[in-house]
Amino acid sequence: MAAGGSVVHPAVPSILVTPICPHVLSFRSMIFPDHVVLRCYVPEDARTHASVAFDGKNRQELERGDSVHIQMSRYPVPTINKGDHSSDWLESLKRSFNFNGRTRQKPL
Repeated sequence: MAAGGSVVHPAVPSILVTPICPHVLSFRSMIFPDHVVLRCYVPEDARTHASVAFDGKNRQELERGDSVHIQMSRYPVPTINKGDHSSDWLESLKRSFNFNGRTRQKPL
Protein backbone atom coordinates (compact mmCIF):
# COMPACT_ATOMS: atom_id res chain seq x y z
CA MET A 1 0.00 0.00 0.00
CA ALA A 2 2.80 2.44 0.73
CA ALA A 3 4.01 2.17 -2.86
CA GLY A 4 0.58 3.14 -4.18
CA GLY A 5 -0.38 -0.28 -5.47
CA SER A 6 -3.89 -1.39 -6.29
CA VAL A 7 -6.19 -3.07 -3.80
CA VAL A 8 -7.18 -6.47 -5.20
CA HIS A 9 -9.69 -8.85 -3.61
CA PRO A 10 -7.95 -12.08 -2.49
CA ALA A 11 -10.39 -14.22 -4.51
CA VAL A 12 -9.21 -12.61 -7.77
CA PRO A 13 -6.53 -14.87 -9.25
CA SER A 14 -4.01 -12.30 -10.40
CA ILE A 15 -0.45 -11.02 -10.29
CA LEU A 16 -0.08 -7.45 -9.04
CA VAL A 17 3.10 -5.61 -10.03
CA THR A 18 3.85 -2.29 -8.32
CA PRO A 19 7.04 -0.42 -9.22
CA ILE A 20 9.10 1.04 -6.41
CA CYS A 21 10.84 4.31 -7.38
CA PRO A 22 10.27 3.96 -11.13
CA HIS A 23 12.51 5.98 -13.42
CA VAL A 24 9.59 7.14 -15.56
CA LEU A 25 6.51 8.99 -14.34
CA SER A 26 4.12 7.06 -16.57
CA PHE A 27 4.68 3.69 -14.89
CA ARG A 28 1.78 2.54 -12.69
CA SER A 29 0.71 -0.62 -10.90
CA MET A 30 -0.48 -3.32 -13.25
CA ILE A 31 -2.70 -6.35 -12.62
CA PHE A 32 -2.19 -9.43 -14.78
CA PRO A 33 -4.25 -12.64 -15.07
CA ASP A 34 -2.88 -15.55 -13.07
CA HIS A 35 -1.81 -17.55 -16.16
CA VAL A 36 0.63 -14.87 -17.41
CA VAL A 37 4.39 -15.37 -17.08
CA LEU A 38 6.22 -12.03 -16.91
CA ARG A 39 9.82 -11.71 -18.04
CA CYS A 40 11.89 -8.70 -16.97
CA TYR A 41 15.30 -8.56 -18.57
CA VAL A 42 18.42 -6.43 -18.76
CA PRO A 43 19.10 -5.67 -22.45
CA GLU A 44 22.40 -6.81 -23.93
CA ASP A 45 23.22 -3.19 -24.80
CA ALA A 46 22.41 -1.81 -21.33
CA ARG A 47 24.88 0.78 -20.03
CA THR A 48 25.30 -1.08 -16.75
CA HIS A 49 23.94 -3.95 -14.68
CA ALA A 50 20.64 -3.85 -12.77
CA SER A 51 19.49 -5.22 -9.46
CA VAL A 52 16.31 -6.87 -8.24
CA ALA A 53 14.89 -7.29 -4.73
CA PHE A 54 11.68 -8.84 -3.46
CA ASP A 55 10.02 -7.24 -0.46
CA GLY A 56 13.15 -5.13 -0.12
CA LYS A 57 15.32 -8.12 0.80
CA ASN A 58 18.04 -10.26 -0.75
CA ARG A 59 19.07 -7.86 -3.50
CA GLN A 60 20.62 -9.63 -6.47
CA GLU A 61 22.59 -8.08 -9.29
CA LEU A 62 21.55 -8.84 -12.84
CA GLU A 63 24.08 -8.61 -15.66
CA ARG A 64 23.37 -7.77 -19.29
CA GLY A 65 21.19 -10.49 -20.79
CA ASP A 66 19.94 -11.76 -17.40
CA SER A 67 16.21 -12.02 -16.80
CA VAL A 68 13.72 -12.68 -14.05
CA HIS A 69 10.56 -14.70 -14.68
CA ILE A 70 7.52 -13.96 -12.53
CA GLN A 71 4.53 -16.27 -12.35
CA MET A 72 1.71 -17.26 -10.04
CA SER A 73 2.65 -19.82 -7.42
CA ARG A 74 1.07 -23.26 -7.58
CA TYR A 75 0.72 -23.02 -3.81
CA PRO A 76 -1.62 -20.20 -2.78
CA VAL A 77 -1.32 -18.71 0.69
CA PRO A 78 -4.05 -20.21 2.88
CA THR A 79 -6.15 -17.80 4.91
CA ILE A 80 -8.41 -18.26 7.89
CA ASN A 81 -11.62 -16.29 7.84
CA LYS A 82 -13.79 -15.34 10.77
CA GLY A 83 -16.87 -15.00 8.56
CA ASP A 84 -16.98 -15.30 4.83
CA HIS A 85 -14.00 -14.41 2.65
CA SER A 86 -15.31 -11.09 1.30
CA SER A 87 -16.77 -9.75 4.54
CA ASP A 88 -13.52 -10.31 6.43
CA TRP A 89 -11.48 -8.63 3.70
CA LEU A 90 -13.78 -5.63 3.41
CA GLU A 91 -13.95 -5.21 7.19
CA SER A 92 -10.17 -5.31 7.35
CA LEU A 93 -9.91 -2.54 4.74
CA LYS A 94 -12.51 -0.48 6.53
CA ARG A 95 -10.81 -0.92 9.90
CA SER A 96 -7.25 -0.39 8.64
CA PHE A 97 -7.73 2.39 6.11
CA ASN A 98 -11.06 3.93 7.09
CA PHE A 99 -12.56 2.88 3.75
CA ASN A 100 -16.21 3.92 3.54
CA GLY A 101 -15.87 5.55 6.94
CA ARG A 102 -17.61 8.82 7.54
CA THR A 103 -17.81 10.89 10.70
CA ARG A 104 -21.37 11.65 11.64
CA GLN A 105 -22.14 15.32 11.46
CA LYS A 106 -24.17 17.13 14.05
CA PRO A 107 -27.66 18.11 12.90
CA LEU A 108 -28.20 21.77 12.02
